[in-house]
Amino acid sequence: MTLPLEQVLPALRARWLAMLTAWIAIVAAVAALSLMLPPRYEASAVVAVEMGGADPIGGPAVFKPAGAVSTHVATQADILRSEEAALGVVRALKLQSDARWLERWQKATGGEVPLEPWIAAQLLRSFEVRPSRDSNVLTLVYASPDAGFSAEVANAWVRSFADLTARMRAGPARENHAFFAERLRPLRDALEQARARLSAYEAEHGVSVGEPDVENARLAELTSQLTTLQDQAAEAAKIRRLAQAVPRDLAEVRNDPEVAVLTGELLRLQGQLAQLDSQYGERYPAVVQTREAIADVKARLEATLRSRARSLDAPTRVVEARLAEVRSAIERQRALVLERKSRRDAAAALVRDVENAQKAYDAVLQRASQTALESKYTAETTIAVLKSATPPMWTPATLMRNLVVGALGGLVAVLLAALFAEARNPRLRTEQDALFRLRQPVLLVLPQGESR
Repeated sequence: MTLPLEQVLPALRARWLAMLTAWIAIVAAVAALSLMLPPRYEASAVVAVEMGGADPIGGPAVFKPAGAVSTHVATQADILRSEEAALGVVRALKLQSDARWLERWQKATGGEVPLEPWIAAQLLRSFEVRPSRDSNVLTLVYASPDAGFSAEVANAWVRSFADLTARMRAGPARENHAFFAERLRPLRDALEQARARLSAYEAEHGVSVGEPDVENARLAELTSQLTTLQDQAAEAAKIRRLAQAVPRDLAEVRNDPEVAVLTGELLRLQGQLAQLDSQYGERYPAVVQTREAIADVKARLEATLRSRARSLDAPTRVVEARLAEVRSAIERQRALVLERKSRRDAAAALVRDVENAQKAYDAVLQRASQTALESKYTAETTIAVLKSATPPMWTPATLMRNLVVGALGGLVAVLLAALFAEARNPRLRTEQDALFRLRQPVLLVLPQGESR
């Protein structure tokens, strides 16, 4: 049965003494229970989780979260609440060797459950992570009856968290270092084999890719000599043709001393003949004798011209012989250059093999060195401690909180109890009750007065 709203206040006013007594009893019971329970000390440490860290080796950021700040902070909070972080606290505080924890473990499990995971689970029950709103700051809270132990656990949890994040960073680096270190051995062997093949080939064929190409320079020099000799041969052939046709027109023939003497003698005799012929006539003995002398000089001059013209063939033959010799030397040198070129090309291929093997070895060596440093560098973390936990002092905050909760809960309880009692045992308290319950008209209402 339910009560109308207008009957609630009169019912509560009539039962206020019982309600007050019950409420005081509830608050007293809560206070007594809170005082009987052992004290509970909460130690808290505050850390800031950095959103990105600078790599001390490579320089770029180690971590740049792709999501929002809340996502990254929630991930870090889950890592804090993980069993691995709790196991780090157990090992840091050496709780697995503590006699009290051993006794509790024996009573609870009988030794059938692994010790360290069981202690970690017990610690997690009293551990709490409180993220800040729209911030990367986390508050780590651990509560226990011992204030000093609470502070030790909270601080150990911070260290375990930092170590765990460092291991999470260094773990992949160790795996990468093992991979690159394993790849170094075959690459080093391949490089040494390539160098050995190159050295053996150079020693066998007498070539070296790095030395100057002397044979090519020599071929170029011979080719230049051939060009010069070809020009000289062409000039000598031209002179020979002119010497065979009109030797008088050649300066080389005209400048010959014997030709010059005979030419002068001929001119002298021709002048003497002209003088005698004009004085004595053609049949004069001196004229005849002079003509015979002129004929003899002309014959000797022609013979000398032909002799000097034939002597010009000797330089031509020398040039042609030298030209043939140079051509033969060029052919031999060209064959040698082609042979050495093929050998140098083969050596260059071996050199490229060495260079490629060196590049591959250097790249893997650099990565192996970098991953080795990264795997051993664990001092740099993405955790900044803003506040370390200290042993908390005893405060009545818990008692007051329990009293407030008990008072509010007791008030609600006594109100509900009063309404329930009124509904089960209704009374006529107002004229509305008479109209509602008796369904009779009200004739008279006596005013309230003092009872005597």
